[in-house]
Amino acid sequence: MASEAGARVEQSVFRSIADAARPIDARIVDQAVEWLVKIQSGRSSAEDSDACARWRQSHPDHERAWLRVCGLGRDLREGTGAVDPHVARMALRGADRQRRRWALKTIAGLGVGAWTAWAMRHDLALLNADYRTAAGERRDIVLPDGTRVLLNTRSAIDVRFDATARTLRLVGGEIMVTTAKDSAGRPFVVLGRDGRIVPVGTRFLVREFDAGDRRSEVTVLEGAVDLSAGERSQVTRVPAGSRVRFSGTGVGSLSTPPDGAAAWADGMLVVERMRLDDFIGELARYRTGVLRCDPEVAGVLVSGAFPLADTDAVLAMLGETLPVRLRSLSRYWVTVAAG
Repeated sequence: MASEAGARVEQSVFRSIADAARPIDARIVDQAVEWLVKIQSGRSSAEDSDACARWRQSHPDHERAWLRVCGLGRDLREGTGAVDPHVARMALRGADRQRRRWALKTIAGLGVGAWTAWAMRHDLALLNADYRTAAGERRDIVLPDGTRVLLNTRSAIDVRFDATARTLRLVGGEIMVTTAKDSAGRPFVVLGRDGRIVPVGTRFLVREFDAGDRRSEVTVLEGAVDLSAGERSQVTRVPAGSRVRFSGTGVGSLSTPPDGAAAWADGMLVVERMRLDDFIGELARYRTGVLRCDPEVAGVLVSGAFPLADTDAVLAMLGETLPVRLRSLSRYWVTVAAG
C-alpha cells in the first residue's frame, strides 16, 4: 500500500510555463537570474524596473527566461489540481500524525549525537584549508595572479603558487573559477579528490559530492578544460556549455548543464522539474542541521527560483504552496512530509 501511494505521488504538481521543447541560452538565463536578484533585493529603483522590462521585451528568449525563473507562483496556481487525493487525505490523519511525531522525536533523540559527530568531522576536515566557507556562506577570492575563485556553501580550497605552476586544491564543496593569464606562463591546475583539471582560458564550476555519492562534477561556462581522472588518467576535453561527472574509476559522458547551473553565484537556486527529495538535498547544503524529505512526497516536482539567503522562508513557502507540511523538532531538524 505504501509503495502504491508513493508511486501515485510521483507526478508534478506544476505545469511548465515555458516552452520546454526549445532550450534557452545559459547566458540569457544567467541574465534573468541577475535581474530577478536585483528586483527582489529591496534596493531596486523605478529605473531598474524599467530597465528590466526593456530587457524582457528586447527578445522573446529574454521573456521566456524571465518566466522560467519566476514561474513558481503561476505553476502553483495552475498545477495544484494534479495533486493526488491520497495526499490531500493525509491532512485528515491527525492520530497518525501524533504517532509519527512521537516516533520522530524518539528517533531524533537517538540519532542527533551521531549526526553531530558526522557534521563536526566534515567541518573539521575544512578547518585547515587556506580559504573556506560555512553553511550558507559564499566567499569571493582573488588569487595573486588575478584568478577569481568563488566558494559556494561549505567549501574549502588550498592554494599553492611556485615557480613552475599555479595549483588550487579543492578540499571539499563547490567553486567557480575564472582564470587569469599568468605573466610567467605557469599552467593553472585544479586538483580534486577524483581528478585533475587544467583550464584553457575559461570559467568553470567544480563540485565534489559528499561521501554517500563519491563523485565529482565539472561544468564549463566559458572556454574549455582538460580533465584527467580514473586509473588510466586519459585526458578528456570538456568544452563550454558542457558538464561531466567523474570519479576515481573514470570520466562519464558529456551532457548539457541545466539552466541556472551557476545561479548560486547570485544567491539563487534555480530548478525546473526537480524531484522534491533532490531539491531538499540541494537546499540542505545551505543550512546547518538536518533537513529531510519524506519518501511519500519525494517524487513531487518543483520549478522556480529560490533565494538561498533565507532557507527558512523557502521551506515556509513549500509548506504553504505544496501538499506538504514541515515537521520540526527545532530549526536544526526539519522533515518535509505529506500534508
